[in-house]
Amino acid sequence: MNQNNQNEMQIIDSSSNDFSQSNRYPRYPLAKESNYKDWLASCDESNLDTLSATSDVKDTVSKVLGIVNQILGFLGLGFIGTGLGVLGDLFNSFWPSNNNAVWEAFLRSVEELINRRVGEVERFRIEAQFTGLKNVMSNYNGALRDWNGNRTNTALQSEVRSRFDNADDAFAARMPEFRIQGFEIQSLAIYAQAATLHLLLLRDGVVNGRLWGFAPETVERLYDKLVCLSGAYADHCTFFYRQGLEELRGRGNWNAFNTYRRNMTIQVLDIISLFSNYDPRIYEINTNTQLTREIYTEPLANPGWLNSHSNPTQFQQIENDLIRSPSVFSNLQTLIMDAGFAFFQAGIARQTVLRTRTTSINMNRTAVIITPWQGAPHPNVSHELHVTLLDRNVFNINSVVGREISSQTGNFFGVQQAIFHFVWAGGNAATTTQFNLPPISGHSTSITSNIPGTNSTTPTGSDYTHRLSSLTSTSVGTWQRDRTNIMAYGWTHVSAERTNRIIPNRITQIPAVKGSLISDNPPNTLRTRVESGPGHTGGGLVVMGGGTSLLQMRITSSARQRYAMRLRYLALDPAAVEVRIPELGVHVKFQMPQTATTLPAPLPYSHLRYVDIPLRFETPNGENTWTFELRTTNAAVTIDRVEFIPVNATALEYEGKRHLEKAKKAVGDLFINNGKEALKVDTTDYDVDQAANLVECVPEELYTKEKMILLDEVKHAKRFSQSRNLIQNGDFEFATDGWMTSSNVIVQADNTVFKGNYLKMPGARETEAGTTTFPTYVFQKIDESRLKPYTRYKVRGFVGSSHDVRLILERYGKEVDALLNVRNDLSLDTVAPSCIEANQPYPIIHDGCLTNVIDTNSYEEAQSGHANFKKEHGMCHQSHQFDFHIDTGEVHINKNPGIWVLFKISSPEGHATLDNIELIEEGPLVGESLALVKKREKKWKHEMETRWLQTKEVYEKAKGAIDALFTDAQDQALKFDINISHIISAEHLVQSMPYVYNKWISDVPGMNYDIYIELERRITQAYSLYERRNIIKNGDFNHDLNHWHATPHAKIQLIDGTAVLVLPNWSSNVSQNLCVEQNRGYVLRVTVKKEGPGKGYVTISDCNGNQETLTFTSCDNYVSNEITNDQSEYHFSQEMNEQRSYNPTETINEQLDYRLGQVRNEQRCYTRNAITNDQSEYHFSQEMNEQRSYNPNESIHEQRNYVTRTIDFFPDTDQVRIDIGETEGIFKVESIELICMKSQ
Repeated sequence: MNQNNQNEMQIIDSSSNDFSQSNRYPRYPLAKESNYKDWLASCDESNLDTLSATSDVKDTVSKVLGIVNQILGFLGLGFIGTGLGVLGDLFNSFWPSNNNAVWEAFLRSVEELINRRVGEVERFRIEAQFTGLKNVMSNYNGALRDWNGNRTNTALQSEVRSRFDNADDAFAARMPEFRIQGFEIQSLAIYAQAATLHLLLLRDGVVNGRLWGFAPETVERLYDKLVCLSGAYADHCTFFYRQGLEELRGRGNWNAFNTYRRNMTIQVLDIISLFSNYDPRIYEINTNTQLTREIYTEPLANPGWLNSHSNPTQFQQIENDLIRSPSVFSNLQTLIMDAGFAFFQAGIARQTVLRTRTTSINMNRTAVIITPWQGAPHPNVSHELHVTLLDRNVFNINSVVGREISSQTGNFFGVQQAIFHFVWAGGNAATTTQFNLPPISGHSTSITSNIPGTNSTTPTGSDYTHRLSSLTSTSVGTWQRDRTNIMAYGWTHVSAERTNRIIPNRITQIPAVKGSLISDNPPNTLRTRVESGPGHTGGGLVVMGGGTSLLQMRITSSARQRYAMRLRYLALDPAAVEVRIPELGVHVKFQMPQTATTLPAPLPYSHLRYVDIPLRFETPNGENTWTFELRTTNAAVTIDRVEFIPVNATALEYEGKRHLEKAKKAVGDLFINNGKEALKVDTTDYDVDQAANLVECVPEELYTKEKMILLDEVKHAKRFSQSRNLIQNGDFEFATDGWMTSSNVIVQADNTVFKGNYLKMPGARETEAGTTTFPTYVFQKIDESRLKPYTRYKVRGFVGSSHDVRLILERYGKEVDALLNVRNDLSLDTVAPSCIEANQPYPIIHDGCLTNVIDTNSYEEAQSGHANFKKEHGMCHQSHQFDFHIDTGEVHINKNPGIWVLFKISSPEGHATLDNIELIEEGPLVGESLALVKKREKKWKHEMETRWLQTKEVYEKAKGAIDALFTDAQDQALKFDINISHIISAEHLVQSMPYVYNKWISDVPGMNYDIYIELERRITQAYSLYERRNIIKNGDFNHDLNHWHATPHAKIQLIDGTAVLVLPNWSSNVSQNLCVEQNRGYVLRVTVKKEGPGKGYVTISDCNGNQETLTFTSCDNYVSNEITNDQSEYHFSQEMNEQRSYNPTETINEQLDYRLGQVRNEQRCYTRNAITNDQSEYHFSQEMNEQRSYNPNESIHEQRNYVTRTIDFFPDTDQVRIDIGETEGIFKVESIELICMKSQ
C-alpha cells in the first residue's frame, strides 16, 4: 500500500474544531454537494435495526439489561448485609403494571429468535405460573417490609417465615413448568429469570433466617439448597442455550444464528453468570463483578446476504471471520479501513471499505495487538481510513451500506460511511466521530448498530450498557470477494472496566482474561491460552498450559487497605501454585486442590470452586499500580477470576470471633456433656478432624488462650476416637499400616477436604491385551479376640469421591455389599491455612435437586426388621459419609471369622479417596436382631463344617499321593519308580484344594492357604529331586527346547498345564548328547503318547555302537501309565490307600489355619506352577477362585492316556546320545529320564 495515501483518510470528529458539520467531499469533485442528513434522506431504506426484529425482542433485551443492571448495582452498592435484598425492585421490573406482559414478552422474544412457537396448551400452563409467582412474591415482599420496620416483633417474624416458605414452595412447584419437554428453548429466558428470583429469595432466607426465627438447621438447609440450585439452574440454561444454537446452526442462516446468540447471551447467559455472586457466605459485602463476554450486532450487508443460507463449510468460514477467537481482554484503540474500487455506477467508480483491521492495547499496557487484514482477499485499494477511539466509549453507530443497483439483493455492496456516537470514559456527554466516502444516491441503506440501554431501546450517552470492542470483516458468500466486504461490530458490557482497579471496602472480581499470559512450554504441550467460557462465567477462561505458565495482572489501588485473595478455578489434579506481587514484597506457594476428575462439555457450574490464597497484603496510600503474578508448572488448571477481599481491623476481629465461636461449637458438639468424658456415638472421626481444622482457623494473635484450650480438647477427642475404633490406622496417618492393599494404592496429603493423610485408590489395572484385570483393593480384618459376643458394630467413614467402588463388610456372609458412587462435589476451600471461609461442603446435586443420604440400616430393617444381611449390590450409596452396621454372635477364637472391611475397585474407570474409616461398638443385640444373628450364625457353622469336610477329603488324598513320592518322611529322596506323571498327578490333587484364596481378592490368602503352601512346597521338592537325578537336561521340557538339538518342526506345547514335546511328522526329531560314568548301569524311562499311524521311538546309544530303543504305537495309549517293571500304580492302589496312616480322630487344624487374621503378609514363593499375582485370572468369578475346582473323586490320570516305559542301558563309553523321532503321525513326549542305577 502507498503510504502517501494516508492523508486521504477522512475522519470527522465533531468535538474538535478541525472539521465543520457539513462535509463537502473536496477530494471527489464528481460527487454532488450534500451533507450527511441529505444523504440519509436519499436512502431508499433506512434504519435497519441491529436487533432486526419486533418490539418484543428489543423491549425484552432492554428489560433484561435493566434487570442485570439492577442486580449489579445491588451487588456493588446495595445494602448487602442489611437483610433487605433486591427482590422488591425486581418485582416491579417483572410486574410493572401488575400483569404478566413482561413474562409474555420473554416467551415471544425467544419464539421469534428460533422461529418455533409454544403450543397453546403449554403456553397456558406457562403463563398460569406467572400469576402464581406474582401473588406469592407480592405477599413475601410485603411481609419482608413489615418485618424490616419492626424486626423484634414475633408476629411479624412468624408472618415473614410463613410467606417465605410459601414462596419457596411455589418456586419448587412451578420451575418444572418453565421447562416443559419439547419447549425448553422457547421458555429458557423465563426459566432464567424465575431461577434468579428463586435464588435471591433463598439468599434472603440464608441472610435473615436466624433473625426471622428459623432454626440453625433450617438455615443450613436453605444454604445448601441455594448452592445446589445455583448449579442446577445454570447447567439447565447452558445446555438448552447450546441446543438452540446448534439447531440454528443446522438451518444454515448465519445472521439468525448470531442474532440468537447475541440476544440469548443477554437474556439468559448474563443472568446466570451472576448466580455465583448470590452466595452470602462467600460474598458477605458489596462485590464489583464484570462481564467480559463479547456479542456482535448484525453485519453491515444487504438483506440478500443477511437472509442467505450457507453450506456448513461456508457457515464456519463466516463464523471464523466475524467472531473473534477467545483471547485476553483488551481495549480497542484504532479502526483501520482500506477503501477502494467496488463497482461502477452511472459511469462513476464507486468506493467502499474493502478490508479492515484494528489495534488494541492489552490490560497490562505492555503490548499493542494488531489484527490481520480481513475482508476482500485481493482488494484494489486507493486509500486508508483511520478512526481513533482511545478512551472513547462508542455506544451507537450509524452506518451506510451502498449498493450497485437499487435491488437489495444486488451482487456489489459495501460500507461507505459510519458515524460513531461516543462518550469519553468517565463522562456522559455524547459526541461523534465518523468517516465518509462519496455517497451513492438512491442505492443505500442506513443501518444502526447498538445494544439497547437499560431504559431505552436506543442507547444514549447517559444510558448505554455496551461499548464497541471490535471490528471484523468477511467477504465469504459474496458474488465477487475482491470487491465486496461485510463488516460486523463487537460489543462488550460496560461492567468490564478498562483498567484492573480494586475498590476499597468492596470485593473486587477481576476475570482472568483481563491479564497477560506467558507460557514456557515444552514441545507437544499446550500453551497457556484463553478458551470460551461455558456460558455461566460471563466470559472466557484462562487455561494454564504445559511447562511453566504465568498469568500476570496489572492492578491499580487507590488507598491503603489490607486484602485477602482467592481464586475461582477448576483443577483436574492437585496443582502447586506460586503467587507473587513483587512491588509489595508478597510471595507465597500453596497447593491448589483438585475440583474434578473429568472435563465434560459444557463445563458444569459445580466444577468451578474457590480456593483461598494463603496471604494477606496491604496496598500503600494513594494511587499505585502493581503486578499480580500466578505461576503454575504442568498443572491442569483453569482460572475463572481472581478476587480481592478487603480486610480491616474490625473485619479481622469479627472474622476471628466468628471462627472462635464456630470452633467452640464444633468441639463442644463432639462430646456427650460439658465434662467431655466421652464422645457421642454419632461423632465420627471425620467430625473430629474437621473440628480440628476449625480450631486452626482461630487467630492466635487474638485468642491465644482460647485456642490453646480448644486444641487440647480436640486432641482429647481424637484420642477418644482412636481408642474406641477397632480399625487400626483408620485415618491413614501411618500410611497403610494395619491394612492390606494392592500395590497401586497410595496415601497422600494434598487434598484439603481431608485433614492430613487420606487414601487414594486408582482404577483397576489391565494387561496390555486387556484380557486380565487386577483389582485395586484395601482391606483390614478385625481379629475375633477384639470382638464381643452378640453385639452390633457400626462401620463408617468418609468418601471424598468415588466411582465403581464396592464396600464389603463380612463376618458370616456378605452382610453389606454396597456400591459407592460419590460425586466429587465438595467445597474445597474449607480449611487452614487461610480459613477465609465457606466451610460448608457443597451438597450433592442429582438432576437438579438434593440427593438424600440413603441409610442402609433403615433399608435393611424395612426388609426384615433389624436384619443386617443384604443381597449383592443391594444399594448404590451416594453420600460422602457412609454408615453401616454388622452384628456378631458367639466369639470363635479358634476359627477366627472376625469382621472384614474391604474396599475394592474392579473396573479401570473406578477411583476413590477415603479417610476416617471406623468400626466402633454400638451396643448389645436384643429382640429380633439377636434372633436373626443366631439364625445366621447357625447357617454359617453348617457352611464351615461342609467346607472342613471338603478340605479334609482333598487334603488326605493329596497328602497321601505326595507321601508316596518319597522314600522317607523328610522328603530327602524320590522313590526310584516315581516318574514325572506321578508328580504331576499329585500336584493336580493339591491344585484341587478349595478355599485357598479369599473369595473377594484372588491374591489374598484364604482359610486353606497355609496347608496348600505346605503341600506345594513338597511338590516343588519332588520336582527338584526329579530334575537332580535326571542326567538328561530339560527332560521335562519346561524350558522349551533348551539343551536339545531339534529340527524346525519339533515344538513344545502346553497341554493341560504340562509342557509336552510334539513331533508332528516323520521328518521331525530331537536329540541330546550326554556325559555318563563308564561301566555304570542306567535306566531310561520315558512317558509318551503316540497318535495316528506309525511308530514313535526313543533310542539311547553310546560311541561303541551299543543301542537300545523303546517303540510306541497308538495302541499303547489304552494302557495308562504302564510301568514295565510291573510296579503297580501307587497313587491308585487300593492297598496303598488302606496302608495310609489315617487316624480318624486326628484333627488337621494343625495344617488348616482358620485364624485368618494372623496369616503372614508375605510374598508368595514364585516356584514352578505356583499361582502368582500375574497369573491369577481376576476376570474369572471370585466364587470359582474360592472353590478351586473341587472334585475329590476325579482321577486326572485316567484320562491322560500316556504310556511310561523303561529300559536298562550299560554304556561302554562316557558319552551317550538320546534320539527321539517317529515314522508317521504325531508323537508326544511328556518326559524322558536317564537315571543312574546307583541312585536306586
